[in-house]
Amino acid sequence: MTILGHLAEVVAGLLRDDERRVLLGEDVADGGMLGLSRDAVKNPALRPRVLSTPLLPITSFAHAAGLAGAGRHPLVLLPGVGAALEGLTGLREAAAWSWRNRDSVGTPIAVPLCVVAPCGPGFGLGGDASEAAATMLASIAGLTVLCAGRAEEAGAWLRAAAEHAVTHGPTVLLLPRRVLLGAVSGPPAQSLGRDPTSPHRVREGETVTVLSWGAALSIATAAVEATGVDATVIDVGCLSPLPRAALEAEAKATGRIVIVHAGPRTGGIGAELAASFADAAILHLDAPVVRVAGADSPLRPADEGDAVPSVERVAKAIERIASY
Repeated sequence: MTILGHLAEVVAGLLRDDERRVLLGEDVADGGMLGLSRDAVKNPALRPRVLSTPLLPITSFAHAAGLAGAGRHPLVLLPGVGAALEGLTGLREAAAWSWRNRDSVGTPIAVPLCVVAPCGPGFGLGGDASEAAATMLASIAGLTVLCAGRAEEAGAWLRAAAEHAVTHGPTVLLLPRRVLLGAVSGPPAQSLGRDPTSPHRVREGETVTVLSWGAALSIATAAVEATGVDATVIDVGCLSPLPRAALEAEAKATGRIVIVHAGPRTGGIGAELAASFADAAILHLDAPVVRVAGADSPLRPADEGDAVPSVERVAKAIERIASY
């Protein structure tokens, strides 16, 4: 089974597990651009909770927020992260609804909204690859932004994001297209097995700490293996709110940091992390904090692959910092 087929099963399973869940999107009634709603549409018991929305993302988010406020648990499947940017105002209002309003006992109003957005290059659809979509989404107060980094964990990330939205409010899960196309060595993970908002050690090492997420995670891991450097590789996973204390502890552990991410270098999450380390961990650093990212925009659609750094570039950065 492909990862996309597995994700379609997960979506249908989420609807089966909780009757309060509803599925929204401009193309979900047809199975979705990537087929993620296909299994739900085929199931007569689930089909009534698959709701088509107008071709206006802001309307989808407004509708979803209203359903969430009425006690439903909406899951919005977007054709791409560009739709989230088009509907940014609606998403902002949905996120603000919770932290701005409280019930009679002072508890924030629950807005269990989960948004799933493919992003980055892949399938020839990555026109948004040169935009700092994650950075724009991370700037929305009250919104949790998660990003899957390994193909075998894509379905587990989807479940974790949906569950996180129920307990903590509006959540966006970014699914890099390159992750969805990635090779899987074993069966897909059924559960993430950890807090999705906490960084995860993918590889243990003592010389350099490599921080990465999303489409760049496999590249960072491959670069470490190519260099032979004894490096720790961290899957940041949660891009907003950033788990700063945990990441600063990882930075201090080796004193040598390489940040690897897809998308533009300028103004990205990597820049925020570098600034955070300079502020909180400067006395523990033994080398400059190096960022390796994709090419800055604008990128032509034909050059969308340049939005992801190469293994060679990352390897050179790791070797430079290891020997600094």
